Amino acid sequence: MNINIGPEFDGMTVYGVLRASGASGTLIKRMKARPHGITLNGCDVTVRARVTHGDVLFADDSDTFDDENDYILPSEDIVDIIYEDDGVFVVNKPSGMPTHTSHGHRTDTLANAMCAEYRRRGLPFVFRAVNRLDGDTSGAVLLAKSKLTAYMLSSAIRDGRVKKTYIAVLEGEIPLCCGQTDTVVSYIRRRADTIILRESANTPDGGGDYAKTEYTCLFKGDGISIVAAEPVTGRTHQLRVHFSSIGAPIVGDELYGGHRELINRQALHSYRISFPTAGGAVSVTAPLPDDIMKLTGKYIDLK
Repeated sequence: MNINIGPEFDGMTVYGVLRASGASGTLIKRMKARPHGITLNGCDVTVRARVTHGDVLFADDSDTFDDENDYILPSEDIVDIIYEDDGVFVVNKPSGMPTHTSHGHRTDTLANAMCAEYRRRGLPFVFRAVNRLDGDTSGAVLLAKSKLTAYMLSSAIRDGRVKKTYIAVLEGEIPLCCGQTDTVVSYIRRRADTIILRESANTPDGGGDYAKTEYTCLFKGDGISIVAAEPVTGRTHQLRVHFSSIGAPIVGDELYGGHRELINRQALHSYRISFPTAGGAVSVTAPLPDDIMKLTGKYIDLK
């Protein structure tokens, strides 16, 4: 991967930059052993070399076949890659496909589909999902191609530099005019009677985690509301819990009070994801799937 040297790294050693970027000592040792594994402005350097603002440091942190996750098997599913560069993929995950393998989902996940894609390319496969979606939630998932990229994007999420926008169809007509924005703030915790469901609370008592969602009304009428929602935090089931807590559960989300007369899953789609790259910020839009288009198409024009 390429690391553009900003003012925060000016004068540091290559080793210091790599460590600050998330590389372990073991990974740095592996990069040093590779032909042209560490270069500065295209020239081979040692890790003792010092960098200057404006330099480009290249570190070969690519995976090998020894790094592969042997327990992830390739599936026959074709993954919908909507963006790719040297460091990442963005894929448009369909509803009904879990992100990660788990008990009961060993061969039908996004990880399995990506494993097959890597096999077709003849590349070693390690699955690194920077964000994840519930199985029935569709849309953009960001995948890192290397350890360093995964670390840097995880740091960007913590710093609020990764932005996600979801399209959700809600039951009922929310008390906002089209174009107006509102915020839900609460503490989300696991319900005492289940390991799956979450609930919203006004205080952190009982182990709740702070959660904040901002949303904008795109349409309301005919007994539904369509919103663009941005989870400022990333708690489990956050959007589903927050909209249920304001009396407007997501259409089709039976776990949190929705009904399935209009759609056979929660009407929630990860529509856009924006994130930093070595070449600058990137924003990727995942087109709406057919089932959500049927709900929204006659009210708003979103592709």
